[in-house]
Amino acid sequence: MFDVDNACYEIEGFRLLAPLSFKVAEGSVVGLIGPNGSGKSTLMKLLAGQLTPTDGDVRLDGRPVTDWSRRAFARRVAYLAQELPATEDLTVAELVRFGRFPWRGLLGRMTAEDNEQIRKAMTLTHTLDLAERGVETLSGGERQRAWLAMLLAQESRHLLLDEPLAALDVAHQIEVMDLVRRLGRELNLGVVVILHDINIASRYCDHIVALRGGKLQAEGTPDKLVETNSLQAIYGVEMQVMAHPTRDHAIAIVK
Repeated sequence: MFDVDNACYEIEGFRLLAPLSFKVAEGSVVGLIGPNGSGKSTLMKLLAGQLTPTDGDVRLDGRPVTDWSRRAFARRVAYLAQELPATEDLTVAELVRFGRFPWRGLLGRMTAEDNEQIRKAMTLTHTLDLAERGVETLSGGERQRAWLAMLLAQESRHLLLDEPLAALDVAHQIEVMDLVRRLGRELNLGVVVILHDINIASRYCDHIVALRGGKLQAEGTPDKLVETNSLQAIYGVEMQVMAHPTRDHAIAIVK
């Protein structure tokens, strides 16, 4: 379990993230929402161990994230940054193999277990048929599935996804989030995902953490947060909330 306990972050005396607390359990999808500049990516980097809290703690399984070795941490937490590394000349299969780095190192010899985990990850993400394709030749949705396969190959218990839907069309957004939620349920993964669409968050997240101006604005289940007053406080615009016509969650539209 991730446990964020009054964690905050400052740089040169400027507070980017005020103290906040919440938990991420395995098997749950937690959405981070809020306007641009609200502190979502800063919080994600604290969870990923990319930044160290100025005060407070971010703990994984009861230990501060800063106490974990990088390899041990990567065996438990897989992080997909907003700006992805270049994948020129890499096939999908080669990309997914990088997921075994925390277990074998860069030059370690691949074992039957490694190959099985790679095959399993590609099967779960429906990328086996893309194995020999160049990553740069894929559509946006296919590319995100390939990166998710790499994360799954790490055998981590938590996935941290920083804006995985950026630049995807609506169909591919739904495809990726359907996959993320299904993987979370089937593999009992704790997922934290930064989202900009409140309706996507309402549909796919078990818990929502809303930030504004570097401060925790609200948190709770979608039923609690997707209501008129909460959304206006989070986004600063009036929204109308109504029941989805066919699904058991609310939807919001700007008035």
